[in-house]
Amino acid sequence: MTNSDELIEKLAAGLAPVPPHALRKRLAHVVGIGVLGAAVALLASFAIRSNSQTVSLVAFTVKFAYSVCVMAMLIVALEQIARPGGRISEPLRVIGAIFVIMVFLAVAQLGYSPPTSYRFLILGYSSVICPFLIAAFGLPAFGANIWFLRRAAPTRPRLAGFIAGACAGATGAWVYSWACIENGIPFITIWYTLGILLSGLLGCFFGKLLLRW
Repeated sequence: MTNSDELIEKLAAGLAPVPPHALRKRLAHVVGIGVLGAAVALLASFAIRSNSQTVSLVAFTVKFAYSVCVMAMLIVALEQIARPGGRISEPLRVIGAIFVIMVFLAVAQLGYSPPTSYRFLILGYSSVICPFLIAAFGLPAFGANIWFLRRAAPTRPRLAGFIAGACAGATGAWVYSWACIENGIPFITIWYTLGILLSGLLGCFFGKLLLRW
């Protein structure tokens, strides 16, 4: 019968030191794969806007900045949740602050616009499909994020799945912003956020199945 010392020696045999920042480097590769996959999906299924479709510089900057800032914070959260007992309260608070700023900008745009434009600013051309496109473009990133988590040690599968999905949705939103023709900040605040949350809910469901120890 193997005693404790022999068992420890067998488990430790052949172990090599882990390179510095190995988890972070792996995550960087995963993020790159996710962005590339979303870009390929966009180019394969959605025509880049033509010159006749005018998008204001302000609207493009807001949607680009909102999605990339949320994505950056969710990448931080993804790295933290990948560790046993990882705490994600700080990046989530930053995301909450970003969302509050977006709500303020949306209300300001509505306040400076005639009431007849409200429907366009809120619903735009693509409110029905926008969240689903964001979730779809984020699918390659979601697969990469789950692969990353399965090689880490998350102890809360549902929460880890939600963060993986939301991060993928934010990646999809950022890539989608390159081609989105909407000018309404209320549109961006509502429908981009719903797309990210939809991806997060899907991730929560699959995280329970795919990230169990």
